[in-house]
Amino acid sequence: MERIDFDHEYDDITSRAAANGRLPAINVTEAVMERISQGAAAGRKGRGALRRPVMKRTTAFSGALMLLLLLSVSAYAASQYIEIRNAAGEIKVQTVEEKTQQPSSVERAENEAYHNYLYKAQNFAKPGEMVAFYVKGKADRVLYTYKEKPLEAYAAFVQEANRTGAQLLPQKLNGYSFVSGKVAPYLPSSDADKQTAAYKQVLLELKEQAAAGADGKQLFMKAVPWNKSDMVSAIYTKGHYKSELTKNLLHGGDLYLSLPADQNAEKLKVEGIEVIYNKRTSERLNYHYTEWYDENQDAFYRLTDLGNKHLTKAELLTLAGEWIKVLK
Repeated sequence: MERIDFDHEYDDITSRAAANGRLPAINVTEAVMERISQGAAAGRKGRGALRRPVMKRTTAFSGALMLLLLLSVSAYAASQYIEIRNAAGEIKVQTVEEKTQQPSSVERAENEAYHNYLYKAQNFAKPGEMVAFYVKGKADRVLYTYKEKPLEAYAAFVQEANRTGAQLLPQKLNGYSFVSGKVAPYLPSSDADKQTAAYKQVLLELKEQAAAGADGKQLFMKAVPWNKSDMVSAIYTKGHYKSELTKNLLHGGDLYLSLPADQNAEKLKVEGIEVIYNKRTSERLNYHYTEWYDENQDAFYRLTDLGNKHLTKAELLTLAGEWIKVLK
């Protein structure tokens, strides 16, 4: 069973991928390409504002969104805190302790190389585009990323959800009104994906570009049409309150939620569903959220309280209950 790692710190993928575009260009090693290959799978669950799931599939996120968590320096202890199981008793979601390790000099160089290529691919993409990229001479594989496109008109959100098969989130719920939404693509990365005619054609085209390219050029990219969604999210407001709901498909994988040792998440029941509640507080973060797994959809939902005026824990759980009823 494939596993996904998911954590919750807010990070903008573009700024993390390359500090204002000033990362030095570093030649990719085979080790980096292996990490990038694994990261392509990670990106499939992602969303840009959140660090994305790492999936071993042969799931994200964001955006992507999408490939960032690949080079995380987190390691996880064996101890388990919270488990959510499916009807068959299999663990689908569990929290684990996050331990931070300092990267080695080799890892730092690999990180910079990876971020440099990712930044260039992100910069190449237009909002809403999925981009395939290939590094010459390193491996016969295509990597994919996606540049987010916020959809501020509900009609545009509906159109994109219908085009891509994403679940359509309502315009209003419990006094909250839609502000903007996002729909992100499925990023081909599994072993099965790599056997498709579409994947092989993109790889062939990029390798042909590489063969005809100027000496010294390593990175080759192209925009790829997409019509299959993997993530949908929307932001809602109600007066001074703001919340965001995100849905990520798991594709049969199970999920690790990494939590710092000082965080105490709770498992509660809301509308008959097991949900995880947690509050994150640090020098730069102050928010709380609820998460749950929908077995019928094989999807993972997150409801985050984003407003300047925060909901109480009870209010957030009540709102989660309203969403659970609507999304069934």
